[in-house]
Amino acid sequence: MNPTRAVAQRYMDLLCTQKFSEAFDMLSAQAQYRIIGTTAVSAPMIGRDTVKATLVPALLSFQKPPELTCHEIIVEHDRAVCLASGEGVGPSGLPYAQPHYAMVLGIENDEIVDAIEFADTVAVEVSLLGNKLVPA
Repeated sequence: MNPTRAVAQRYMDLLCTQKFSEAFDMLSAQAQYRIIGTTAVSAPMIGRDTVKATLVPALLSFQKPPELTCHEIIVEHDRAVCLASGEGVGPSGLPYAQPHYAMVLGIENDEIVDAIEFADTVAVEVSLLGNKLVPA
């Protein structure tokens, strides 16, 4: 198996089995991680320890942690795009539905050196952060 594909597949397998800490252990010490958007969790995170300290508690705060399904992994050289979906119940008690995730991973030396996560930021705001949407 292509080494980039193998790393991306292992990462997704860990996320899909809710082994979040182990998945983030696959990040390099200086990895850059970003969740697209302007939510409170969308700020760029630098370093494996920062990502773990931010995202593991957030994911474990869910009343029902998100169950992810990986649908496809597309690989080109040292980049992988992982297409997935997921659902759970956020800490707010509201359903968390992400029918379309895309995670773009940069992989070097069997580690993830950068990750960009594309998700529905409304679901993040409502289910994870407990914010309500109101008409502008």
